[in-house]
Amino acid sequence: MNMIRDIVENLRAVREKGPLVHHITNYVTVNDCANIVLAIGASPIMADDIDEVEAITAISSALVLNIGTLNSRTIASMLAAGKKPTSSTSLSFSTPWAQVHQSYGTGQSKDC
Repeated sequence: MNMIRDIVENLRAVREKGPLVHHITNYVTVNDCANIVLAIGASPIMADDIDEVEAITAISSALVLNIGTLNSRTIASMLAAGKKPTSSTSLSFSTPWAQVHQSYGTGQSKDC
C-alpha cells in the first residue's frame, strides 16, 4: 500500500509544481511523450537543436533522452543536454532524467 500512496503523492507534487520536462526523442514518439507529460500535469518541451538544448535544459526540471533511433544530430544534442545542469538543481547534477531504450538502427554504429 505504501507504493500506491507514494504514487498519489508524487503525482500531486507534479501537478502542484507543473515542471518543464525537456525531451530529446524521435519523431515516432514525440507526440506520445508530450501527451503523457501533459496528462500528469507537467509541461513538455521537445527541443533537439544543438544550438538550444543547453539553454532549454538549464530552465527545465527534468530531461528525457530517447535513444531508440539515434542520428548524428540528436547524439550531439543529447550529449550537450546531458552535461548541462537544470534549473531545479542549482548547478548540481541530481536532476531526474530518463534514458529510453527502444531499438537500434541497422546501420553502422556512430562514434560519440
